Amino acid sequence: MQKPVYFFMICILVGLLGACNLPVTSANTPDATTNQTVVIETASPPPAATLRPTMPPSTATQLPGPTLILDQIHMLNANTGWGWASRDGNMNQLLRTADGGQTWQDVSPHGDFIYNNAFFLDAQTAWLPVNDPSSNASSLLRTTDGGQTWVNLPTTDSLQNPRLEFSNTKDGVAEIADVGAGNAYLNFYQTTDGGLTWKPILLTAPTPDPGLQAGTIHLCNICGDSLYYDPERVIITSGDLASDPTGAVRLAISTDLGKHWKNLKLALPDPKYAAGLVSPQSPTFFGQMGLMPVNIIKYNQDGSLAFSILAMYITQDGGQSWQATPAILENVALFATVQIFSAKDAVTRCGAELCSTNYGAQTWRSLPANLNFGPDAPVSEYVSQFNFIDPAIGWAITGESGSTTLWKSTDGGATWTKLAPTLSK
Repeated sequence: MQKPVYFFMICILVGLLGACNLPVTSANTPDATTNQTVVIETASPPPAATLRPTMPPSTATQLPGPTLILDQIHMLNANTGWGWASRDGNMNQLLRTADGGQTWQDVSPHGDFIYNNAFFLDAQTAWLPVNDPSSNASSLLRTTDGGQTWVNLPTTDSLQNPRLEFSNTKDGVAEIADVGAGNAYLNFYQTTDGGLTWKPILLTAPTPDPGLQAGTIHLCNICGDSLYYDPERVIITSGDLASDPTGAVRLAISTDLGKHWKNLKLALPDPKYAAGLVSPQSPTFFGQMGLMPVNIIKYNQDGSLAFSILAMYITQDGGQSWQATPAILENVALFATVQIFSAKDAVTRCGAELCSTNYGAQTWRSLPANLNFGPDAPVSEYVSQFNFIDPAIGWAITGESGSTTLWKSTDGGATWTKLAPTLSK
């Protein structure tokens, strides 16, 4: 089974642009540009990159107290992962673990940087788009030795605050989003040399918008629109959060970078949800098989919530056709994202619990646990993040920045054990 090469989406949370987890793959990226493509690079070969050694551990890099306070984690397997912690009021301490989260090493690049949208390929390789607050200059840092040294890659003004996705150490895609006034304008760039040079991917929108830069896709930022891209297909899903209910799941698919589009209108999983507002999430593909979560919500006239459900649609032909699975999750938190591990396995929040499937969303089961996954949990107990690497092993962070607790589960989220992570010297 193969995950998608590149997976990008715009998540709409009542007008806010949200970030979504991106899966990792091992497939190469074919050249998705045309003869009109302009290479974004210097006129001469890029200059030698500057090595930035990791900041040596010191009392200045360690948070007070015996326990490390983690803000975010990104685990790659049962032992290895990356994490973020706050330092001097900003989430700018990059960490790495090799024992499942018990101990962490500070692998922060040397310098006063603000980090944006890091991408972790494996235990050794990562990219960090950074901003220098003293000069307001942006750059891209890369490590291939687990953060022991960092290389400063050349960048251009076109690659400001990119969202990155690499399938291997060479091939990657950057998404640039310009968001405001209810609109989102997306551009995509690809690299085949690990981020040294970038070329624009010239996508054509279903309805081209005159005056926009070539390759720009315009989405509605308050409707629940999203975009998925990989070298085999481009999918735009349309939400109706800013309009009247359409009674359908709407999407368009192209297999030639947007030169031709096929519009699909999928029936809702049950007619009783016809008055609901639809917000599709971006799909996840495993070869030709794919899963697409869809949130459907309705409010009463007094503003209270009538229903909030999660339906799952499945495709076996690469996205050309879709069918809703029979199981529907009710009382799901608004815009709850779904972590999909394989063609069969996924997990999401449902009320104060987690719900998981091991049967391709044909059925779901709830997991009453000792953590509260509900949106109304007290701040000290609120699960700000959970990260599963397979159907059994996962981690969760509770609390707020500066006062968090790290937990681990080895039974799919049914029980959670508190960890006491420490900073190694």
